[in-house]
Order: sequence, then structure tokens, then C-alpha cells
Amino acid sequence: MANEHSWLCCLIDRYLRPYTETGSASLTKEMEKQLLIALSQVYTEIKLWIKEYESDNSSEDMAGNSVGGGQIIPESHAHDHHCLTKVIGVLMVVVATENPYIHHLAGNILVVVSDFLVESESFLGEYINLLYFCVKISISNGLSSMGHTMEVKDLRGDPSPSHLLKLSLKSGSWSTAAVIMRVLHSVLKQLNRDLIDQIFNIYLEATTSFISNMPWDLLSEVYHAQGDSSPDHLRQMQEAKPKSILTFQGYLLRLLCSLVKSGWTDTAISTSVEHPFICEIKNLLPRLLISCLSNEQCSDNVAISQYLKHKMLILMIRLSNQIHLDPSIVVSWLDLIHTYFQDVLLQPMDGQEFGLDKYLEGSPFGVMTFDMGKKCISSKHLQRLAIFFFLKCSSSLLNMKETTDQHYACKNLKSCSSFDLNPKCCSRRKALLELHKWLKELLPGDSFADHDMCSEKCMDFVSSFLQLYMQEDDILFEMLLQMFCLPFYSEQKFIDEVAFSAVEVREFSLISHLFHPIHFFHLFLAGIHYDHQVLLDYLISKDTGASPAEYLLRCLRKVCDSWNIFVEFSWNGKGRSRKRKRFSADDYNSKGEISAVPSFVSGVSLPLESKSKKAHGCCDEDYVTQISPFECARNCLFSLKASIESLHLKNLFPYNPQVLLRRLMRFQELCGNRP
Repeated sequence: MANEHSWLCCLIDRYLRPYTETGSASLTKEMEKQLLIALSQVYTEIKLWIKEYESDNSSEDMAGNSVGGGQIIPESHAHDHHCLTKVIGVLMVVVATENPYIHHLAGNILVVVSDFLVESESFLGEYINLLYFCVKISISNGLSSMGHTMEVKDLRGDPSPSHLLKLSLKSGSWSTAAVIMRVLHSVLKQLNRDLIDQIFNIYLEATTSFISNMPWDLLSEVYHAQGDSSPDHLRQMQEAKPKSILTFQGYLLRLLCSLVKSGWTDTAISTSVEHPFICEIKNLLPRLLISCLSNEQCSDNVAISQYLKHKMLILMIRLSNQIHLDPSIVVSWLDLIHTYFQDVLLQPMDGQEFGLDKYLEGSPFGVMTFDMGKKCISSKHLQRLAIFFFLKCSSSLLNMKETTDQHYACKNLKSCSSFDLNPKCCSRRKALLELHKWLKELLPGDSFADHDMCSEKCMDFVSSFLQLYMQEDDILFEMLLQMFCLPFYSEQKFIDEVAFSAVEVREFSLISHLFHPIHFFHLFLAGIHYDHQVLLDYLISKDTGASPAEYLLRCLRKVCDSWNIFVEFSWNGKGRSRKRKRFSADDYNSKGEISAVPSFVSGVSLPLESKSKKAHGCCDEDYVTQISPFECARNCLFSLKASIESLHLKNLFPYNPQVLLRRLMRFQELCGNRP
């Protein structure tokens, strides 16, 4: 391996050393142009070496010659134990420049060096640790420029690598740290693509070590304004938190989100002991929120600030899937939601999207509009995430079993008014309080006082709530499945356990009525205008995974168990948008069949059944309003069953739909008992 590292060290020396010996500050414009060319050459030669190594032709060349440039390895490098440190040191001098094009190319070289080490099966862990050490040095320099001190301990063992990197990064800053974090994220993506468990574990261990040894309390204190909101102080905070810090925080959050999402956590959640990395992130979460989101109104970089909000919500949602939740954690998270996302949580749901939002739906860089006062308004994308996480936390509390003391406290709250929170209240009552307060802010008028009078308006609210999620398939079905985690007013056992008063039972009944999954199922079908092709598209789409099938199965079971609620549902409102199937008009042939179909059903025409659908009113908006929601839903599900059976008969359905067909058959039998 020494020869390989020596070749890499020699390559960097040959092309880059002339531009780094005098420091990045002395580079002229012409030298920067030449440096960009040199960086491109280094990148190309390393890629060429990897390509030849993969084709098993590198062994002979490595005996004496460079694979890429035919360069002889000098004897002085043959036994150099610090080649990686020297390589990184030279590249860090380059990264410390202020040229974004140089940043980009140098970052690409750092990524391809990691590929080089993976292919040669050598020292990747050392390399990752060195990069994290460079991040610490850069952050320390950035804090020093702001009048704060952060101690960076030397690497273990020989102190010379630490000394060399500190010299290389004497001009390092927050921008340098941001570039390195981008590199580390790109390395992670490559490791996830290659699915090499042993190497991934090395990366994870290095990341855990970095997180656990960073002075997060200092960083939170530095970027958290202490109470003063005067214009002068806000201006000072804006100057103290430049774009480079926000950019670094964005790359850091992106890396953490990717790590929490990675497949290794699937096994971690199945055990009783959480992985050290997950524990670190869980404990770090409040300080991350303080450092990333406090006083975001100070910054002119609104898009980046909103991106940080987006990533923090993603991180919290993914983390909630990977830890064993207990009441204290969930309650603390609800407090964090109110502190940092309350404006998003209470944003009206039926408002229109403005500006770029309707063209860049879901993009974290198309996330803001402004009112006349120039106040930032969160996008619908952030609203979706915030509400989803809020409801997930609330439903988690509702479904937690209480201790004896908690249960006793709930039964003896005689002096509490409706949904007032007592310090000794059980977690279920806390969850209902959260839902009650949130809905009271959004529902029209005094909805909790007169249920019958506001019933139609409440269903309009639920429809607006559902329409908020209709354009994002991935989170749409997560939200719909979340509705099954909320208890229903018909579950007397739940009411008895929490010991509601008569007033509380009435108010809880409205909450459970709003979030009843059968109501959501009706409104979901209305939102797609009872088009069974849309349902079929969901079921066979690789983008949405198994969630649509799981949702439909659970709905059909609930419908069959609560048949009268499903049949008697009524609502005169109209869906505000229409989720159309992905087939275009050009896909239909002269017989009314789909001639262009997904690759896995290539060569088969799916029946359009346009005449049947028109007769039943499945897609005709005017006719839909003339028949009951039950009849529209029945016709849609009958057509879906016929389409699934047709595909399955030809072995063209992407998975075995027998369970789904049995549920649809049971639904059809129940419908057959009606006149």
C-alpha cells in the first residue's frame, strides 16, 4: 500500500505544490486559472488509476510507474508514513482560497481520493478522521475571528500530522469547513451506493467520534442571541453569522439526515440498545436547533435559513423512526416544535401558493414568499413536514401506556377545566391538549361548542388538510397511515382509561371525528375524483413503495369493520385539486385502451373503461355531486378490483395482490347486501 500512497503524494506534489508553497492569499487571477487546470489533471489521473485498478491491470504498473502519467515514484516517498496527511494538507491550502470553482474541483479530488482508498483497501478510516480534524481546525479559525476560542486537540500518536494540517489551514474558515462537509457527504453517498458494510462502519465510527468531541454548547451559545431584539443587535447578529456559517450548517444537517436514513439503522431499532451515533444525534438535537434556527430573521440569506428548517424537520422525523420513544422525549420534541415551527404549524391550510412555490413544489430553494411587511412566510412544503411531525408526536403520546401514578393523577384532576394541563397529567392528556389547542387555532369559529353546526365546515377543513399533502406522494401515505395511530371516539376503553369528564368526552369526540380514517379515506377518494387508475398508479409505483398498498389494506379492513360509518358518510364539498394518473392522452389507442404502459407491463393494454366510469360518475365532476360519496367510492373500488385482477391474470402485477383482492372481494360482498 505504501507505493500507492507514494504515487498519490507524488501526483499531488507534481501538479499542486507550486500553487500552495506561498499560501492561497498570494494567488493571482492567472495563477488561479492555472490551478484550476492542474486540479482537473489531478482528478483525471486518479480516476484513470481507479479505472485501471478495477480492470485488474494496475498490479504491474504499480511496481515502478504511475498508472496515469507514467511518472516514476521517487525513492524519498517510498516509505513515507504521512502521505495521506501531506495529500490532505496540500489540498486544504487549495480549499482555503475564496474561489468557488477551486472549492468545487478540490472537493471533487478529495472525494475521488476516498474512492482510491476504497479500491486499494487501505486507510479510509484514517482519511475520514483527518478530514474531520480539518473541519475542527476550520471551525476553530472561524470562531477565533469572532472573538471566541475553541481548543482542537492533536490527533492521537505522532503530533506531526496535526501540526502539518494546522499550518495548511491557517487561512481556513467556515467556508473551508463547508467544503469538507460537502466532501464527507459525497463520500457517504458513494459508500451507500457500494454497500460495503465494513467500510461504512469505519465511516460511521469516525462521524460518531467527531460529533461526540465537538463543543456544541459553545457553538449554540455563540449563535444564539440572548434576548436583545433591537435593530442594532439584530444587525450585529447578522454580521456575526455570515452566509458561510449557514452553508456549513446546511451541509452538516444534510450529512446527519443521510446517516439517519441509511439502512444500518434498521437493525439498530430492532434491539433494545440504541446505536451510539443515534444517541449522540438525539442528545444533540436541541443544541442543533438553537444554533441553526435561532434568530433566522436576522439573515438576508432567507433561502438558506429555510433550507435549515427543512433539514431539521427531516432529521427529527427520521430520528423519530429510529429511537425508542418515551413520554419525556416526545414532550420535549413537542416543545421544540412550538419554539421553532409554531408559525408553520398555524399557517392557514387553504391558502394559495405564490411565486415559485407552485412551480418548485417541495424544493427547499423555492420556499418563501413575502407579505407587504416583508415578513417571510413558510412554504407549504415546510407546513406539510411540521404538521406531520406534530401529529406523529401527539399520536405517539396517545398510544403510550401510562404508569399507575400517571393513571391515578388523570382520574383525580377534578379541579382542572377542560384540557387544562396539570404537571402530573398523563401523557395521553398532554397529547389531547396539544391537538385541542392546534385545532382551535385553525378551525372556524367555536367549533368545539357546536359540533352539528360546524360539521360541514369541519369536513372542509379536513379536505384542505388532505389537499396539503396530495402533491407529495411520499409523505401523503405516511400521513394517511398516521391517522390509524389516533384513537376514535367510539373506543370506550380509551375514554375510560384516561378518565375524561363529560365536557372532555364531547371535545375529544370532535377531534376523533376530524381524524377518523374512514372520513379521510372518503376525502382521499374524492381528492382523486374517484379515478381508479390513479389508485392503480399508486399501487404499482416504485416511487411510493409499499405505503399505498398498506394504506388501502388498512382502510378496507376498517371499512368492513365500521360499515355503517362508511356508508353514511356525507359531504357536499368538492376536492380542490385533482391528482391525475401519469398516463397522457397520447397513451390511449382507438379502442380506448392504454397503449403505453410502465416497463414491467410492457406489451399489455390496460382497459380504460371510460363508458363504465362515466355511467358511474367516477370521473365526471358534475355527476359525482349527484350521487352519494358511498356510491362513488364503491364504483371506484369495483373498477380497481377489475384492473388488478386483469393484470394479475396476465402475471403483470409487480407483486402478489391476493391479500388486496380478498379485501376488495369482502368489500364487494358487503356492497351486494345493500339494495
